[in-house]
Amino acid sequence: MVIKLSARAVFSVIALICIALLLTAYQLQYGAQRQQPCPLCILQRYAYMSIALVALIGAIHGPRRTAGMFYNAIIAVIALVGAGCALWQLSKGDTMQSCLADPLGNFVNTLPSANWWPEYFFATGGCADKYPPILGITVAAWSLLWFGLFAAFSLALIAKAMRANRAAALTKVSS
Repeated sequence: MVIKLSARAVFSVIALICIALLLTAYQLQYGAQRQQPCPLCILQRYAYMSIALVALIGAIHGPRRTAGMFYNAIIAVIALVGAGCALWQLSKGDTMQSCLADPLGNFVNTLPSANWWPEYFFATGGCADKYPPILGITVAAWSLLWFGLFAAFSLALIAKAMRANRAAALTKVSS
């Protein structure tokens, strides 16, 4: 049994997942764990917010094939950038002892949003800080997983729309 969801529903689900992930980050920061975000964590928060924003716009718009491909392409690009940040954090995090004092930390902490909402966008943790894993997986690995899923899903939807466009064009030609 195949369940078909409208573009509005798909984009709504993507936006809700991103919002849930952002709320989880807030809970990890201010809940019992007190995990302080590093600059790479903050950049990943921006990526999740950007994906949520594009998905919300897509949900409101309710696009057809071509516009849907456009929204999915933007989501895929943002997800790949976010995945790059998560991968960088996973591969280099242990060696980045001073990520708050390097150009990346300075850049993140001087962005306007770091002044507007410092509780959420000001990096206070180090990239090499160790926190207990969630279900055996680190937060950076979870982030990489989610970004990978968003990118793969968006690219699959683009491929599906391209096949549908091609089939529609062939049908017009043969008629």
